[in-house]
Amino acid sequence: MILADLQSRLRIALTNTLVEEWTLFTPTTGTSRPSERTIAFQLGWYVRQTVERTWNVDSEYDRSGMMLESSVQFGPDAGHVPNLIVHHRGLLGPEHNLLLVHVAVDSTTADEPGPGIETAQALQRRFGYRYAMLLDLRLHTEGRRASVTPYWQWATLEHGPETPEPVAVYTPRVLNEITERARRAGD
Repeated sequence: MILADLQSRLRIALTNTLVEEWTLFTPTTGTSRPSERTIAFQLGWYVRQTVERTWNVDSEYDRSGMMLESSVQFGPDAGHVPNLIVHHRGLLGPEHNLLLVHVAVDSTTADEPGPGIETAQALQRRFGYRYAMLLDLRLHTEGRRASVTPYWQWATLEHGPETPEPVAVYTPRVLNEITERARRAGD
């Protein structure tokens, strides 16, 4: 699968996640922001619908049970691991490891920034994932209103960073249409 095709599929999956799961992002009384793991889980359901059935879509899959050396930990502590992967379970190499994804709720305002593309590339090289993607939703809440401005950054195993800096997933017009559709569906 080529990068442009995979990006289109991930954009579709993200759009479906935003529209169908909008209440996940919308604050309600007494609740906190959604976790990266929760968002990745929901995104995984929609990614599953966009890739061939031969691929497995998993969250934090680790059958080896091994501790990662510090050079390939996803972030400053072991708590940062890719929270979504597309692969063939139990098989090794780039032909069986398609994509690793790390989802951030809002890394632009976090006290401790999340992992960068270099960290993703270390894991990508270590385990032979063809593609790595960092997705920052840039979730902002004000009162009972939420907004997201998703940015992503991609790397390929062969060429390294394809987008050295995060880029917007949607144009402002498209994002506005998706957000309005999501709010209507959530009402």
